[in-house]
This record gives sequence, C-alpha cells and structure tokens, in this order.
Amino acid sequence: MSALKGADDLGKRLKALRKDVFKPAVRLWADAATGIARADVPDRNTRWSKGRLHDSIRRKTATQYKGVVVGHFTGYFVDAGVRPHSLQRRKSRTIFSSQARKGHPGYPARPWRGHATHEALRRHPVLDQCIAAWNKAA
Repeated sequence: MSALKGADDLGKRLKALRKDVFKPAVRLWADAATGIARADVPDRNTRWSKGRLHDSIRRKTATQYKGVVVGHFTGYFVDAGVRPHSLQRRKSRTIFSSQARKGHPGYPARPWRGHATHEALRRHPVLDQCIAAWNKAA
C-alpha cells in the first residue's frame, strides 16, 4: 500500500486557510456589513427611530465559522415594511375607547439587511484571500 503523495503540503495549505483566511475574512465582512447597515438605516434625525436601531447595529461575533451582526428588533419592521393597521387599546393602560381614532399609516419596506450582507461580501471577496493563502503555504 502506498502513501498519499503531497499529504504534508495539503495539510499545510488547509491549516493556512483555517488560520490566515477564514477568521480575518469573517471579521472584515462583519465590520463592513455593520458599517453599510448603519449607513442604510435612518439615524437620530428621523422622527420615528430615535436612533435606537442605528445605534444598536454592531458585530456580535466573528469566528472562523460564522459572523453575526445584530441590531434592535425594530430593524425587522424597517426591512419588511409595515401595513396600515388600527391601534388597539392595551389592557394595562386606561383608555376609554376600544380603538384609537387614528390608525398607524404604515410605510413601505426599506430592505437594508440583505443589501448590507451582499455589499459587504462584494467589497471583501474571500476567494482572493483563499488563493493567496493556498499559494503562500506551498
């Protein structure tokens, strides 16, 4: 039985990919996605946001396996939009009518999450870093 030729070189190349490419690439992507998302969402100057969403967008983790960018839950409503709806009374507060006279007008979707992820990946392609680390490790 013969041994695999080039096994040592293959091991070095795979280790170089794991160490030198994936974790820095994920960190670059997460930081870029955070910056792009903060640029896309409204800041403190808008009437409805009060800066809560803009200030909450940040990189949570960036490991060699995944990167996570988080923000306030209201980001889902900004991303998907809101339909017009009535404002129902809440049982915990004293309101003397079953519905408010003026409903919420709703607003169209402003998709920023998908745009931020794709744009960050376009700005920092991982393939070029993989090829450079693969060739350097040989």
